[in-house]
Amino acid sequence: MRFNSIAIIQVAAVAVAQFQSSSAFVAPAPHHINRNELRAETISAETISAETTSTDTTANPSTAKRVSKSPIFEYLKFDGAPTFDVIEKTKAYVESQQLGENGADKELYDKDYVLRGPVIGPINREDLFGSQNGLGLRDAFPNVEIDSFGYTVDPENPYRCLYFQRWRAVHENDLDAYGDIYPATGTEAEMPVSVFSVVWTPEEKVIYEQVGAVVDRLEGNTQGKAAVFGLLHHAGLKLNANPGDGVFAFIQRLAHVIGGRGRSWSRKNDVPGWWVSKSKGADASDQW
Repeated sequence: MRFNSIAIIQVAAVAVAQFQSSSAFVAPAPHHINRNELRAETISAETISAETTSTDTTANPSTAKRVSKSPIFEYLKFDGAPTFDVIEKTKAYVESQQLGENGADKELYDKDYVLRGPVIGPINREDLFGSQNGLGLRDAFPNVEIDSFGYTVDPENPYRCLYFQRWRAVHENDLDAYGDIYPATGTEAEMPVSVFSVVWTPEEKVIYEQVGAVVDRLEGNTQGKAAVFGLLHHAGLKLNANPGDGVFAFIQRLAHVIGGRGRSWSRKNDVPGWWVSKSKGADASDQW
């Protein structure tokens, strides 16, 4: 396998989270409507609101008392009684990320912060933002549209907010992946909806983020790949990056040995003690 391929795999995993805080984000275009249409949409919205429980933060007493089989997720419940609006806090956080406002705001994150994704992590904040981004994605896809929706609080952990994202982007310029050029196609990539989550501490700091778990791999035109991997796939760089894939996990470890392109996970001594999982990168999940 060529070094370029290993380097691309290494950096692509790290870029998933980095790309979200890029100024490449473009908010969905507003829908201009007249007053009659506005009234119709208001009635429709009220009807939907009455029927949905997607943002209902009232926990069922029997559900709230359950103990998680995972010691990590049990730890992240803290005292179970946040004194702030977790959904609104998360909305503001995600919106500021997408506008590129949070990159240097270290005060927003807990010192024991960890990020995990399907094939990245556990990685701390320093390693995440210290990694190099040499894929040229922002040049190839300068106008990525990220639609965030469906914010809801975990009924078993009121400090945990889950939400969905759908990414779309046109491959406007050539993708330069460490010297390998993938010519612009001018076509649009539509990635499947993915679920993300943020866990806050009682001090209103972000301590844990999960990124990019695909909801339905049959959606879109990137063969089930979301976020950065979906963009790469659409540009013609098709990487097999799936959790539990032993070959991919080995490639990640080899990339760490070679070095020089950032990290897919932090060193053991740089990961906080509450993170007791032994799974790294694309490794299979722990069996608790």
